[in-house]
Amino acid sequence: MQAKRVILSVIIILILVFSFSAFGLAQSEQNTEQTAEVEESTENEDAVYINASRLEYQEEKTLLSGGVRIRKDETIINALQGELFRDEQKMILKEEIAVEYPDGRVKSKLLTAFLETEEYIFENEAVLNYILSDGDEMVLHSDYLKITGDNNSFTAEENVEIDYDGQKFRGDKANYNGETEMMELTGNVEIEEDRDWVRSDRATFNLKEGEEGYTAEGNVEIKMILD
Repeated sequence: MQAKRVILSVIIILILVFSFSAFGLAQSEQNTEQTAEVEESTENEDAVYINASRLEYQEEKTLLSGGVRIRKDETIINALQGELFRDEQKMILKEEIAVEYPDGRVKSKLLTAFLETEEYIFENEAVLNYILSDGDEMVLHSDYLKITGDNNSFTAEENVEIDYDGQKFRGDKANYNGETEMMELTGNVEIEEDRDWVRSDRATFNLKEGEEGYTAEGNVEIKMILD
């Protein structure tokens, strides 16, 4: 009789042990799932990360100085100083501006960045090194450059000069569509290659691999050196 009681007690203890073990395992799995959900939510979060040596918080804006670094997705912006307008989600950066993003890099002396819409306006000696889909590089100089981040299109104005594939393009304004890789140059257009040039009111360039070429229209004038 005593032996049966001992056996029964052992069985009860084993049942309790297994029950607590199963409960603990279920809790662990639930915690793991919750942690994974939090991590996934954090990764999908649309966030901007800003680093600076000094921060001064004011009523409508935050002043940053001593070297500013901004990271949003794959875009990294560096500048010496800047102002963050919190309600507008806008930043004005000044001095030694250098931007790196998947399709190129930009330098200028002044940058207005609209962080939510990913619009970046560069002013004062802007230089854009843009990588086309075929890997070729186009270098653009202008005093005003607006880049739209969602499709990598840009508009350049004032003293526009472009170096591409051994040619120089000049004009008053350039519009580039990053999806079609088509560019339109308007106003006092000049296309220079070696000692030859073409001048016109406007020109349209196809920069897509295998389809490269351009069309010039309006008061077209050509200079061709005869060797």
